[in-house]
Amino acid sequence: MGKVVSDKNFPCHFGTIAEKKGDLRYFYIENHDLSPLPNVLREFLKLSRENEHNKHALVVFVQPEIPEQSFDYYENYFWNILKYLHENDEKEWNANIPTDPDDPLWEFCFDGEPIFVSANMPAYKHRITRNMGKSLILIFQPRRIFADITPKAIDLIRSKVESIENLPIHPDLGRYGDESNREWKQYIITDDNNPRKGVCPFHPKS
Repeated sequence: MGKVVSDKNFPCHFGTIAEKKGDLRYFYIENHDLSPLPNVLREFLKLSRENEHNKHALVVFVQPEIPEQSFDYYENYFWNILKYLHENDEKEWNANIPTDPDDPLWEFCFDGEPIFVSANMPAYKHRITRNMGKSLILIFQPRRIFADITPKAIDLIRSKVESIENLPIHPDLGRYGDESNREWKQYIITDDNNPRKGVCPFHPKS
């Protein structure tokens, strides 16, 4: 992962900088055991809050499946991990973040912190920038680290992705807070250029 992110052709230079500065943290899920993950994420968020000027990210690798599984399998696994974290969250949902994923201001929350979570997986055959090898990978980024990233910088990253994949920018990639944007659709985009249909698989506990 570090080698991939450090490559000069990696589209997100913020990720490259974070790797070089040592701001990326890594964790491995083995034998489908999710039980350590809630505490790992809590400790990561504590570290991130104590170093608020750093763009920390937690990169979670799931033990590779043999044989490789389908897109739907990895997608369900991803959402089940978020559901597990939510069920084992010791804090209330952030009061400033809507609980309805269909709200443009929604974001996944844990330990009181809004977090953007993106998935990489081997089932991506066309959206190759989201395929980093044999593992399902979840990248947890506190929403606050994006506060000083300009729209121009985001457009540049997406332009690089477009060039690498030789595909148009995915229609579900929007800007947080825009009326048409749904964050959950960006967590796992489709492998083609079709917008995602249906409702979010994640539902906060009542």
